[in-house]
This record gives sequence, structure tokens and C-alpha cells, in this order.
Amino acid sequence: LQRQITSHDVVSIAYVGQTGVHILVNPNINQPHPGPGAVAGRRPYPNFADGTLNCYCANSAFNSLQVTYQNRLANGLDFQGAYTLSHSIDSSSGNANLVGVQNAFDLEAYRGNSDFDIRHIATLSWSYKLPFGRNMKFASGANGLTQVLIGGWQINSIDSFATGSPFTPVMASSLLNAGSTTQWSNRIGSGKVANPSIHQWFNTADFVSPGNYTFGNVGRNILYGPGTKQVDVSVFKEIGLGRSEARHLQLRAETFNVFNTPQFNNPNAQIGNPAAGTITSAGQ
Repeated sequence: LQRQITSHDVVSIAYVGQTGVHILVNPNINQPHPGPGAVAGRRPYPNFADGTLNCYCANSAFNSLQVTYQNRLANGLDFQGAYTLSHSIDSSSGNANLVGVQNAFDLEAYRGNSDFDIRHIATLSWSYKLPFGRNMKFASGANGLTQVLIGGWQINSIDSFATGSPFTPVMASSLLNAGSTTQWSNRIGSGKVANPSIHQWFNTADFVSPGNYTFGNVGRNILYGPGTKQVDVSVFKEIGLGRSEARHLQLRAETFNVFNTPQFNNPNAQIGNPAAGTITSAGQ
């Protein structure tokens, strides 16, 4: 749906959906069933160790609401804003999954929020020609220097805001006794804290060990890490060369992440690790 509000601005609203099939997932083709004692006797192929299967048997579903607003050169302002509310679910996010398959005998249990599921994204892009001295770029005469200094200024910015990416609380040490299989935790609470910080991003007490030889019941990618807030700003100054607009000199100053906002990575999600719930890195 698209609506022109005035002669210089337009609003568009769109639904975008996508379904994927035959997506790559890499379960352990020789995963032993959890249990006590020697591992080999519980494997489908006792004479072999762990092995990776390239199985194009996963699927995905993506749904989104996308809203854009454009305002073209109204009183010196050129503005465009875009907002996306989306949700992506899959049983594999490709060959670079954040966490491995826990139970190779039940791949459907691996279905959950996609590794790249970013629920909210807003991007603003704008340019504003300052209202004073707009027609002074090519001035001449006694006041020419003053007019050149005052006129021809323009401020631009690209502002990006997004919620965080998901992660799965897993056990630091596996009690499955099932080869190299990572044991997921059991969820007994929401995992949320009132004021998330790099010192405690989620409540680790809401996730406990399932015990010996038991798969964890926590869902894949149920928690979300820190989001992104970045404002990039530039200032342009145009100086006319002569009375014609055919030639001019443009000076630019650009600053990225002008507020120096850190882009924190996801927290340590290994339950049982003393550092669980804390964030110790940034930049990804």
C-alpha cells in the first residue's frame, strides 16, 4: 500500500513473506543415545566415531511488516525513514549455525528463531540544507566573503537502530555421555532481568542442568543480545567558483558513530560457567 500525503512526501506499507525448503543442516549421523557406560555400543554405527551429515532437510518461514516514509526537499529537508518488524523461524540457519543440533534423532526440536532473527530495525537517512544563506554560495561584491561563509551549509545523517540477535543457553559441561554432543539447559523461568547490563544480561538462575543422560528442554535461540544504535553525521559546505553554479568546491567532514555507542556482542551463554550472563566483547 502506498499513499502520497502531500506533493513531496509518500508513505508505503508492505508485507513481505518467504518460505524456504531444502536448507542445509548438519546433524551428527553417528550420535549415540545418551546413557551410561561405553559410548560405542549406543551409536548407530559402532565402529565409527562422530560423523557429520549434510542433510538438505531443514525449512524456514519469514514474515515481516515494512514501512517507509519519504519526504523530498521540503524546506531544505530530504528525509527517508524505514522500519521493519519481522520474525524468522527455521530448523537450520545454514552451515554456520550458532549452536549445534542437540538431538540428531529429533531434528524438528531444533526448530526455533533463526540465528539472524532481528525483530525490529529502523533506519533514518536525512539531509538538511541550513535555512540561513541558502542563496549565498555564489555571492560577490563587498559582502561576498561573509555570504560565502554563511551560505551553502548542509547537515546529513544516517541513523541505524536494531534489536539484538538471538542465542541459546547451553551447558558448559555435558552430562549426556553422547560423544561431542552439546547438552542444552532446562528452562525454569523467563531468563529476563529488569535492567540488563554487560555484568548480567540474562538471569542464569532460570536455566539449570537437565541431569545425567537427559536432553535439555530449552528452545533454540530463545534469548536476545544487545541491539545496535549508531548515528553517522556529516557536514557539507559548498563554495561557488564564480557566478555560475556549473563549478563549485565542496568541503566535507564526516563522523561515524558520533555518540561513540559501543556495539556489544552476545553474552556468555554457557550455564555453569562463572562468566555466564556477562558480556566481555564488542564489535561483531
